[in-house]
Amino acid sequence: IIALCNQKGGVGKTTTTINLAASLAGYGRRVLAVDFDPQGALSAGLGIQTHDVPTIYDLLLDTKRDPREAIVHTRVEGLDLIPANIDLSA
Repeated sequence: IIALCNQKGGVGKTTTTINLAASLAGYGRRVLAVDFDPQGALSAGLGIQTHDVPTIYDLLLDTKRDPREAIVHTRVEGLDLIPANIDLSA
């Protein structure tokens, strides 16, 4: 498990996460990125639309929900995502 976090904005958290995840997937590792940003920058950066799909917010509200329902495949083979959107700010 690798976690990238910092309260300060603009320090490269999302950019680093996308590049690290894609690099690990490129080496044949299976990667699941979890977006916990209400702005959904990681989801957007990976080209995922978050309006009509289950997100991390839905998993947090409904603890009986199967997390696999929220996993979205990206264009990068081996790199999957649990997306976030503005709902998380609630």
